Amino acid sequence: MIDISLIICTLNRASSLTATLESVTQAIRSAPDLAIEVVLVDNGSNDNTQEIVTGWKSRSSFPVIIVQEFQRGLSHARNAGLRASSGDIIAFTDDDCTLNADYFLALRRHYDQDTVATMRGGRVELGDPTDLPFSIKLEGHKIVMNDMSHPGGFIIGANMTMKREVVDKLGLFDVRFGAGAPFKAAEETDYIYRAQRARIPVEYVPDLIVQHFHGRKEKNEIVRLNEGYHIGGGALYAKYASQWQLLRHFYWDTRKCFQEMFGGPAYDPTIGLSYRTVVKGNIKGMWLYATSGLRGRFKKA
Repeated sequence: MIDISLIICTLNRASSLTATLESVTQAIRSAPDLAIEVVLVDNGSNDNTQEIVTGWKSRSSFPVIIVQEFQRGLSHARNAGLRASSGDIIAFTDDDCTLNADYFLALRRHYDQDTVATMRGGRVELGDPTDLPFSIKLEGHKIVMNDMSHPGGFIIGANMTMKREVVDKLGLFDVRFGAGAPFKAAEETDYIYRAQRARIPVEYVPDLIVQHFHGRKEKNEIVRLNEGYHIGGGALYAKYASQWQLLRHFYWDTRKCFQEMFGGPAYDPTIGLSYRTVVKGNIKGMWLYATSGLRGRFKKA
């Protein structure tokens, strides 16, 4: 029986993937009593990714499953990884991240304490201090999701874990969301919100740690990435348009946008991101979601 399945989805990141895989090897060696498999999903790379993953598999003393998923999009890749995995605990990380050496020990420790199937995320640190401080999560204390929590960023997909029973209950990722998909992002946000609606406990813990080497050093790169995040968030609002529990976050951000225009605090003053970008992206995402069905009907006609 496999205790933990680690799923890594990759696309043309051969330059960073080697460091990811080396960190995985060290973390598995630090947990010799756990049965761990690694599922590597190549989402159609045309660099030397296959050479790297097959070479790493040949040198590994633990099970490595290589999956080729040619339908582009992170959700397609995540779903392919889920279908190929067999672990009692599912963990996701990204191809530009490294795991702490005690990652699997911390993961097992947390899940051993559970009485019900749980979804859990951990700390995402900036791997390269010259990268801009974005796509990270640094809270130093445990946070349990409640009805007031926004699902966006509560758990980051680069450090997202769950029991197999959670997947059995929620199903697969919505392939319209995520990198490479029409709504650009928020595949994990949608999954978190589905867990919240299903009353599955969702929590963040600070001692389950990965380092993120995202490589973005210029503000314009962050602005583009941030816009995609909020387009995905807007599509999520449209998907759950009848759920005031979620939509009130859009109302609050809109109110903060007006406050910001008259001297109120910015969305992210460290990098210089504005609530105007948040609201604009959300509205664009809502429009994309609303019109996606119409485009589908026109194509069929």
